[in-house]
Amino acid sequence: MDDPRDAASRSSPRQSTSWRAIAIATALAGATIALLWLVAVPWGPVVCPAIYPAPTNCDPNYRAGTALILSAIILVIYLATAALAFTVRAQFSDFVRVGIVSLAVLLLISYFIVAWSPGFLLAAT
Repeated sequence: MDDPRDAASRSSPRQSTSWRAIAIATALAGATIALLWLVAVPWGPVVCPAIYPAPTNCDPNYRAGTALILSAIILVIYLATAALAFTVRAQFSDFVRVGIVSLAVLLLISYFIVAWSPGFLLAAT
């Protein structure tokens, strides 16, 4: 005969683990996108040289193009991690872990990618 406690113990840890993974991934993705659009794009590098023409990383238009592409990459990784967290049978699949680690790494390096890389324009002005 099936024990109801056994069924509850099987579904509950998986559900809580997937929600925990989703919460971690959401926090990392949200913090990274906020860092990009609230810090890296408006301010960029701390110091720009006084030369003409200025380096492209000193122009906010170039940083916005890079931030948009990086935001799309973050969104794809986040959606894949969330989908895998809900669909995989293992409690914390290796793919979910890779997604969370990727989002954490992007949080650490995204400012430098946007603020200091040459970047590119999305459209000619």
